[in-house]
Amino acid sequence: MKSKDALEKVLIVGYGNPLRSDDALGLIAAERLSAIPAIESDSSIEIIKCHQLMPELAEKIANSSLVIFIDAAAASEGKIPGSLHIAEIAFDPHSSVTLGHHCTPAELISFSVALLGGSPKAMVVSLTAASFDFGETLTDAVQKGIPTLIKFITTQIGSFRQRDCEG
Repeated sequence: MKSKDALEKVLIVGYGNPLRSDDALGLIAAERLSAIPAIESDSSIEIIKCHQLMPELAEKIANSSLVIFIDAAAASEGKIPGSLHIAEIAFDPHSSVTLGHHCTPAELISFSVALLGGSPKAMVVSLTAASFDFGETLTDAVQKGIPTLIKFITTQIGSFRQRDCEG
């Protein structure tokens, strides 16, 4: 069993545009997570808030065991605004690694694995957005979904920690 000091690093990346209504979800959720005392006091959990994913995040990703990206999801057929979506990100050894000025979560994971030797478990946790219009507030649907998103993420961290202690 590993001691608390030996627990592996968790990286949470909340991203989006605070001037485009629900696109600010990742930033707001990351802020709320960082205010939870158990997370705030845990030095093995790092929370980053950014407008977009940049190649510079790859080193932090490579040095983490669990990476959770938080973003607003575009509405698609059958998706209800404010509904929770989870997508696991797996490294694809056959994908090419090309990085520009901004990246997708999958590109960052591929880059961190292929070039930096990382091997984190990774996922994108999102809520379906109701609006990406200009505005500085979340829609009611997304605002109501945040507690479910926060609970899911804290549960994932707890489950990851439990597996880490048992392994």
